[in-house]
Amino acid sequence: MIYIEQPPFAPWLGFCEALFACDTVALLDDVPYTDGGYQNRNRIKTADAVRWLTVPVTRAPAQSIRDTPLAAGFDADRMLRTISLAYARTPHVDEALHVLQPALGAGHTWLVDLNVDLLTRIRAGLGAPARLQLTSELHIDEGDRTRRLAAICAATGNTVLWAGSGTRSYLDTAALARHGVRARWNDYADRHPVYAQAWPRQGFVPNLSVIDTVCSLGWAGTAGLLRTGLDTYLQQAPQEMST
Repeated sequence: MIYIEQPPFAPWLGFCEALFACDTVALLDDVPYTDGGYQNRNRIKTADAVRWLTVPVTRAPAQSIRDTPLAAGFDADRMLRTISLAYARTPHVDEALHVLQPALGAGHTWLVDLNVDLLTRIRAGLGAPARLQLTSELHIDEGDRTRRLAAICAATGNTVLWAGSGTRSYLDTAALARHGVRARWNDYADRHPVYAQAWPRQGFVPNLSVIDTVCSLGWAGTAGLLRTGLDTYLQQAPQEMST
């Protein structure tokens, strides 16, 4: 099974679950970079409110994600201090920073290199088995969305697509099936777990960066949370999906 998404920065739990659910997680780095997404930012919880943790980048017209450089103003130490201050009262903040710091402080020039480094370390911290695959390395030239997805699945030896619920409005599962690919909806947003989160007076906020969860539960605790939720879902969810 394969999950396909643009390479996110410090991803949410839904992405991290795919690292357990799938054999391959394909990172769409050869598509246009768009502002306002999760390729260079994600959300964390602070004493005041939820805020964006953003990596500044340099933009150019028609620029792909793989060709997006980090801006000269990126200050890794400042970002690490922001995380440390936001989660100073959590039991596992040092454990989280131990994994995050080497990637953030590595001096990467390109956004995709930073994200892949960070994702690789997050995967290792969680003990997740999925293989990370940049789609630019597959050299697939398919203009049609469905054919491109099918070609990525074929190139990585997968016939089942782990499909996010957000793709329901446009994913053509019938067309995918004609290319030999079945889709399984993961519907993670509808079953996001609740855990003991920082700054509890603000109430629980779902869909934050995995940084939030790891600071509260640790890497092993976060992995256990993801595995338990995935096992329960796979026992309950249908094996195949129709259009």
